[in-house]
Amino acid sequence: MRRLLPLLGLLLFGCEPNPCDFYVDYMCDCHDGEDGVDCATLERTYENASSALQDECAIALEDQEDEDIANGHECQQ
Repeated sequence: MRRLLPLLGLLLFGCEPNPCDFYVDYMCDCHDGEDGVDCATLERTYENASSALQDECAIALEDQEDEDIANGHECQQ
């Protein structure tokens, strides 16, 4: 449900959500500085992402959230 709220908000205002923005936000909020995660690099990498890259971001975000839950890592966004 928590993943749907930002998407719903964007859809209501007529904007198309970019999964890479959600992925970068999550990684920067929850994992910046861990295991080579660097926000500036992530932002540059996923800026103006193609639709194929956006699909990869959606999968990567879901995988990271699942991994965090499995490891008991709580992220406060």
